[in-house]
Amino acid sequence: MMLFFTRAFLCTGLFFALTCYAKEESPLLIKICVADHNKAPMFIDAKNEIPIINSQAQINTLKELDLAIDEVQFQYQQRPWQECISSIKHGTADAFISGFNALKSDYAVFPVDKQGKPLDKYSFASLSQCLIGKRRFHSKWNSREVFQSKAFSLAVANGHFVGDASSEDAFFIEHTFMLQTAIERVAQDNADAALVICEISKNKVDLSQYYQFKLAPLFPPINTSIAYLAFSNEFFYKHKLDANLVWEQLANKQLAVVYARMFQNTSPAQNTHYGTKE
Repeated sequence: MMLFFTRAFLCTGLFFALTCYAKEESPLLIKICVADHNKAPMFIDAKNEIPIINSQAQINTLKELDLAIDEVQFQYQQRPWQECISSIKHGTADAFISGFNALKSDYAVFPVDKQGKPLDKYSFASLSQCLIGKRRFHSKWNSREVFQSKAFSLAVANGHFVGDASSEDAFFIEHTFMLQTAIERVAQDNADAALVICEISKNKVDLSQYYQFKLAPLFPPINTSIAYLAFSNEFFYKHKLDANLVWEQLANKQLAVVYARMFQNTSPAQNTHYGTKE
C-alpha cells in the first residue's frame, strides 16, 4: 500500500512539474493593433506618420516575423488609427506599427539610441509616396514656380496624406475615402494628381496597372515615412527581453523586402476596376 501511494505521489508531482514547465515554455502573446485604412479617419494635417494602407500586407509580413520567433506569438487587432493609439495608451494592445515622434514616447517605446533617436536598422519599413498623374500634370509640375500656392488639385485617399512635404502649399486637397476614387478623379480629369505608395524601403512598387489610364508616378517621392514596431510602455517594461528579441529579428529578417512583396501581392488597387489590367 505504501508503495502504491509513493508511486501515486511521484506521478502527481511529475504531472504538475511537466504542466508548470509547459506553461513556462509557452510563447508570450503579443497583441498588435494594426490600423485599418477602411476604418481610419481622414489624415488632415497629419505629420510624420506612415500611410495607413493595405493592412493585410502588414499582417502577412508580421506573420513571417512571428514564425521566426519561437518565444512569442502575435495576435492581431484591426482597428481605426485613433483606437490603436488609445489601446496602446491603456495597455489593451501591446504593440503597433507607427511613425516616430517625441510625443509618442510618452506612451510607447521605439527602438532608439541613447540620445532618443530612432534606429532605422530596427524599422519595419520605410514608405514613400509619389504624385501620380497624366503627362500634362508632369509637365506643369516640373515647370512650376517655387512659390505657387494652390496651383494643383490633389485627390488624397483615406490613409494617405501630403504630410510636411515642402510642396504641400501647392495643392488644393480633396479627400476621398478610397484610393480607387482618387485615381478615378485623376483619370477623368477632375483632379490633377493623386498620391500612391511608390517605394517601400527603396524597392519600387509596380504601378503599371495605372498605365492604361495614362497615369504615371512622378519621382522622386514627395515624402517618406519610416514605420517602426513600437511597444506600449506597460508591455515593454514587463517584457524588455522579448521586445528586444523582436526588434533584433526585424533587423535580421530584412522584412522591408518581404513587406514590399506582400504589398504587391495584396494591393487593393489590383482588385478594383481602376487597378485591373485589360
